[in-house]
Amino acid sequence: MKPLIGIIAPVDWSRDRLILDRVYVKRVKHAGGIPVVFDYEEELLEDVLDTADGILLTGGPDIHPRFYGDDPSNYLRDADIRRDFFEITLTRAAVERGIPVLGTGRGAQVINVAFGGTLYQDVAAEIPRAVKHDWDMSRVHPSQKVHDVRLKVDSKLYRILREELDITGTTEVFLGVNSFHHQAIKRIGEGLRPVAHTIDGIVEAIEGEEGFIIGVQWRPEYLDEMQPLFNALVRAADNYRKAKRELEMRELRAATEEQGENHHTSDESGSPPGTSQT
Repeated sequence: MKPLIGIIAPVDWSRDRLILDRVYVKRVKHAGGIPVVFDYEEELLEDVLDTADGILLTGGPDIHPRFYGDDPSNYLRDADIRRDFFEITLTRAAVERGIPVLGTGRGAQVINVAFGGTLYQDVAAEIPRAVKHDWDMSRVHPSQKVHDVRLKVDSKLYRILREELDITGTTEVFLGVNSFHHQAIKRIGEGLRPVAHTIDGIVEAIEGEEGFIIGVQWRPEYLDEMQPLFNALVRAADNYRKAKRELEMRELRAATEEQGENHHTSDESGSPPGTSQT
């Protein structure tokens, strides 16, 4: 069976419906995974964790600053506190279980906050000399690369993208990416490392020191050359699925053997284990 990739879908509250760009589904399918779309009702949390072999955190509105110990500024835009809570909780639990996690756009920020990091609530307001990050997707085609990022060559992300992008370097390489965000990672969460920046110093990618935990601030789902990133998620999810299955089989064998031993002991004594004979 192919690995299942759980995708948390945004909600259009005005019509009470789930909304998700099909490009996420296409990337996962092209990578050989099975996309499974979930709502973010709190009672579904364990279902996602029990079902998904990998998690894909997608783009969306601002993360409310209450989740990283800050008050909302006047620059904060739309927020969905229920989604924030669900995805941050999901990310922490998934990492604890060893489930691979990939975050794009807002998803990278979710990963950082889940690990105890903070965000700039508005890049332009807090970093006056920053380059333009908040391009309008309704006016700029999402496949357009509007600025460069410097990617560290000692990163997992570099190793994933190296062949497809035909990039080489000694310490850093430059990539052109799209950009549709006005918030950004500020203090890096514990257990994460920054692996890509823009010229203004804004963190554009993070990854976990252990396991498959990667977040990119750009939107790779709209860039064909970024397909290897989704391929890597599905490969990691497949490894997780196989390891989980093997663990379940070992536990089943152990339980079966223990049951057999208990039955054998009961037969020899003529009474169940733990009872006295007279």
